[in-house]
Amino acid sequence: MPVRASVVALPEPGHAILRVSELDAVPEGLALSIQRQQGPDTHLADDGWRRTEAWLMPDEVTRKGDVMEFHLGPEICDRLAGIATIRLRVKEPDIGVVGTTVVAWPTMLTSGAAGSSGTYDDTVRLRRMEPAEPAPEPPSPPFEPPPQPVPELRAARDPEPATPPRSGLPNWAIVLIALLIVGGAGYAAYDYFKLNPQDVVATAPPATPPPASPPATEPPKTSVRDTVAEYLATKPAPTPEAMLAKGRDFLKADDTAAAFLVFRRAAEAGNAAAQLELGTFYDPLVRPARGGFTPEGARAADWYERAALAGVAEAQRKLGLLLAKGGAGLAADTAKARTWLEQAAAQNDADAKKALDALPK
Repeated sequence: MPVRASVVALPEPGHAILRVSELDAVPEGLALSIQRQQGPDTHLADDGWRRTEAWLMPDEVTRKGDVMEFHLGPEICDRLAGIATIRLRVKEPDIGVVGTTVVAWPTMLTSGAAGSSGTYDDTVRLRRMEPAEPAPEPPSPPFEPPPQPVPELRAARDPEPATPPRSGLPNWAIVLIALLIVGGAGYAAYDYFKLNPQDVVATAPPATPPPASPPATEPPKTSVRDTVAEYLATKPAPTPEAMLAKGRDFLKADDTAAAFLVFRRAAEAGNAAAQLELGTFYDPLVRPARGGFTPEGARAADWYERAALAGVAEAQRKLGLLLAKGGAGLAADTAKARTWLEQAAAQNDADAKKALDALPK
C-alpha cells in the first residue's frame, strides 16, 4: 500500500503538517509509525526512541480532497531534528496498516523542548523547584488572664404539690371495676361483628397492586467497524476467498460500509475478484455511487488494473470503458482503452466487443 507524503514546517517552532495522498482510509483513529535509520533505537515512541515499533496518535487529522493532513507537534518534530529521511507507516483501527512510504524530513526550528539530538533534556525536565523561603511566624497573641469562675446559680425548687386525699374505695376494687368494663366492651364488639360480618369486609384496606417491572433496555448497537473487526479477528483467520464471500453477504444485507471494509482487506491480500469489487466503489461510471462514495477515477482505474492484470475479463472491460470516457480526475486514453477492451473481448466478453465497435476508429 504505497502512498505519497510530504512534510511542511509551520511558522510556530516544533510544529509541522504531514500531507499523505492516495491513502484509502478515514481520518478518525489513524496512527503513525516513524522509523529512522540510526540505531539501535530506531522507532519513535511517546517517551523517546526505542527498538520496537510504536504507534503515535497525532493531535489532529483532517482530509482535504484526496489528501490527509496530520498535524504534528513538538513531541514528534523536535525529536526528528537533524534527521534527513524517515520511514512512515499509517495504521487504521480495526483494519491494520493502510499505507507506507519514505518521507524527506525538512529542516525546521524546534520548540526547545528537545535538543538537537532528538532526545528530551532530562535535566531540564526533572529540575526541582528552589525551596521557598519560610513564612514568618505570626505574632503571639497578647496575654490575657484566664476568666474568673462564675458562681453557680441554682434556682429555688418549687414547692411539691400536695397529694390529693385518697378515695374511700381500696385499690383492688378500682382495678376489678375497670376489668369488668373492658371485658363487657370487648364482648359487645365481638357479638356485633359476628352478626354483621359485612362491616369487617367493607373496612378492609384495598389490595396494593404489585410494582410494575422496569422496561427492558436495548443493548447498545455494534458499529460497522466493530462488526468487521470481530469477523477479521476470528480464528482461524479468514482467507481472501472467505472475505470475498463475506463481503457479498454484507451487500445482500444492504450493509455497504461493512462490505467495503471486508473487500478492501481481501483486495490488499491479492484477491482479484475483491479488487474488482473495490474498484466499483470509486468508478464514476457506476450510477448511483455505491455506498455514497465520492467517485475517484484514478483510484477506480488502479483497482481495476490489478484485477485486469490477473486476467479477470470483467475488470478488463470496466477498465477499458473507464479509460475510454475518463472522468472524476482521470483523463481519457483511447489507446489504452482499446487494448484492455480487446483483451476482454478475446475472452468472449460480449459487452467488451460492443464497446470496441463503438470506439472511434
